[in-house]
Amino acid sequence: MDQRRFLVFFTVSMLMWIGWMHFLVPVLFPPPPVVAPKLPASVVSEDEEPADALNPSKGAPRLTRHPSRSIWIGPQKDEEDAAKLDEFFLAANFSTEGASIDSIELTDVKRYPAFGHRGQRLKILGSDPFTDRRTMELQVPAIDQVLNGQSVDHANWEVADQTADSVTFRLTSPDNIWELTKKFRLRRLTAEEQKQPGVRDNFAEGYKVFMTVKLKNLSDDAKPVSYVLHGPTGIPLEDAQNAYKYRDIRMGFLRDDGATVDDSKLSATDVVKKENAKTQLIWERPIKYIGVDVAYFATLLLPGENQVKQRTVAKSQGVTVSENKKTVAYSDISVDLASKDFTVPAHGSIEHEYTLYAGPKRQQLLAQVSAAALMDYGWFDTICRGMLWILNSFHAMGLSYGLAIICLTIAVRTCLIPLSKHQAAHSAKMKELQPKIQARQKELEARHGKNTEEYLKASQELVAEQSKMMLGGCLPMMLQLPIFIALYRSLSSSIDLRMEPFLWFQNLASPDALFKLPFAVPFLGWTEFNLLPCISIGFMMLHQKLTMPPPQNEEQAAQYKMMNIMMFVMGATFYRVPAGLCLYFISTNIWSMTERWIFEKRAKAAALNPPPVLVGVPGNPAPSKKPSAWLAMWQKWQEAADKDTALRRTDKSGNSISDDNSKNKKKKGKR
Repeated sequence: MDQRRFLVFFTVSMLMWIGWMHFLVPVLFPPPPVVAPKLPASVVSEDEEPADALNPSKGAPRLTRHPSRSIWIGPQKDEEDAAKLDEFFLAANFSTEGASIDSIELTDVKRYPAFGHRGQRLKILGSDPFTDRRTMELQVPAIDQVLNGQSVDHANWEVADQTADSVTFRLTSPDNIWELTKKFRLRRLTAEEQKQPGVRDNFAEGYKVFMTVKLKNLSDDAKPVSYVLHGPTGIPLEDAQNAYKYRDIRMGFLRDDGATVDDSKLSATDVVKKENAKTQLIWERPIKYIGVDVAYFATLLLPGENQVKQRTVAKSQGVTVSENKKTVAYSDISVDLASKDFTVPAHGSIEHEYTLYAGPKRQQLLAQVSAAALMDYGWFDTICRGMLWILNSFHAMGLSYGLAIICLTIAVRTCLIPLSKHQAAHSAKMKELQPKIQARQKELEARHGKNTEEYLKASQELVAEQSKMMLGGCLPMMLQLPIFIALYRSLSSSIDLRMEPFLWFQNLASPDALFKLPFAVPFLGWTEFNLLPCISIGFMMLHQKLTMPPPQNEEQAAQYKMMNIMMFVMGATFYRVPAGLCLYFISTNIWSMTERWIFEKRAKAAALNPPPVLVGVPGNPAPSKKPSAWLAMWQKWQEAADKDTALRRTDKSGNSISDDNSKNKKKKGKR
């Protein structure tokens, strides 16, 4: 019986296993389709090629086959010829596939190195690995119709001409009606231009790629034609986890006067959301520039003609190149430019010019392409520009940008000495008032009894009064908030601070990232240990402990605990701020503590050695020093706040418990 049961059990189990593996698994978990590897054009023979639009079946029109090639214009990657590096600001790699730009690199590896790889070239524009779309590809519907609705933007074009600074591509339609020509040219600096001081910061022509599009009608009849030009694709994101902005579409629309430009922008998140909602992102206003920018660099496409007087671009459109499902803000976006419908006469042609600016976001460079609006710092624009001017001025003296930030801190804190002096005096006054406040608390306990409704109400009013007095001492710190925000925006977007080393950290514009964590911090996603924010919070807590008087009651102790908790919350919030901003924090706190120590030392010395009292002549009293306008205004605010607080403090019977004048007024009213 046992053997029979075992055999039955074994047979049923085998049948269930076979049914699961051979019937249910293929249905529930189908295997991914097997994609045959794509062989190079030189390997695949004409008989082996499938019949598609670019390689139609026998007897149908077909494009002339051209080999796939990459053409470098400018210094090669491994080229170290200083003369050639000075001639070109850019090095571009062009592809015969779609006669497009495969990548663009900046040749100045000293000032614009690749992020995290000092000494290597920065690729400012490159092909997106998740799409086959390339920069400056061309779609021509008149040719696509012959190719069964497909496009020629992925076909290999013929290299018609190549020089040291230019390359020309050519393609003829299968029906021999259209001849397309695209010529790319880089700006090659002359010997005189290279000698100009600061030429890489002031000569925008060196960061431009010039392109000419020509469509020639080879037939004996006039033909209609239009085209779509793909904009810049594959602009890399640098340090995306800590960046304050990601990819944005930037547009400059021309007004009717043809000179005024209205800037507009659209984030990658908005582009993806609108496309997923089937909302078309089409703009029909004439454009001056359109493209994509990131924190420090921009790639802008500029039509050669004035689009108000001589319209060639009918509309522009924002497109999603590849969507990042995990973080939508990281998605790659681009633009398309659709031309007007043109009628080309027999054996005639149309020719349009475009310029692609691919360079750093510097005010003087962007102004030359009418895109100065890209350098917008928001509400604190004026303060931001002032901060950058001071930083660059200190750097021009020979200081590193790290020392320039410390000098900027000293300059800012020096200007705020009058406010700091008042804050120190207010803090000393608060320490003197603490025994009186404590005595008043005991008086309330004796008068009303502890834990009664009257006591709790009076105690809350006392705490509110003390909080107002403490706020009066914090207001000078609040006045520094615009400076802090402006400095944050300046450090996060200044191209000069990008990859600028100081002490142990290698980039003032990013967190110091002392070492990699072996795990990601839950809920926060931190993968690196940043030491500078921890030092900053430590100094802030020390400064708070030195300046705040000890708590005198439970409510005040609870407030202090809440402030300590807020310090840690602030530390978590600013954990990923740039290292330069943490350097400003640390310098400010060291300055504040030193300043407070000096003020207290002078106050003690003045108390031990009071100045002699000057007695004025009868009828001519001793002159008193007139306070400054700012200090007089501040004193008026403080007196008004103290008066309002005194009027609000009343006991159970309605009489004031701290102001004798208020008592006298109330007694007169009763009489």
